[in-house]
Amino acid sequence: RPGAVGEDGAGALLLEEPFDRAWRRVGLALDRVGFTVEDRDRSQGLYFVRYVDPKEAGKSEPGFFAKLFGGKDDTIGPVRYRIQVKAEAERAKVTVQNAQGAPEPGEAGQRIVKLLLDELK
Repeated sequence: RPGAVGEDGAGALLLEEPFDRAWRRVGLALDRVGFTVEDRDRSQGLYFVRYVDPKEAGKSEPGFFAKLFGGKDDTIGPVRYRIQVKAEAERAKVTVQNAQGAPEPGEAGQRIVKLLLDELK
């Protein structure tokens, strides 16, 4: 049964299962939750994902004419994250990182961990 753990303000999950199974389950959960997996590196345990916050989804795409004529630029596009699955003895730890690979503190990281936690139960 997965459990959420905090780490320097960034969210993390502990899964009571080996890396192979956790890697597969996290990949399926990312698909179901609505992330776009752009790339993956199994040897590093990394999923490179794109995510649009549902609160911002309506604002994400400017209209055709706004693009053409450079309308007001208050659009919020998809944000890139790294989801890392790391073996720890007989368990696996899942963490959310920003696009540069640093831990993702704050509301977005916590929300992603909660989405994954709910999906992996």
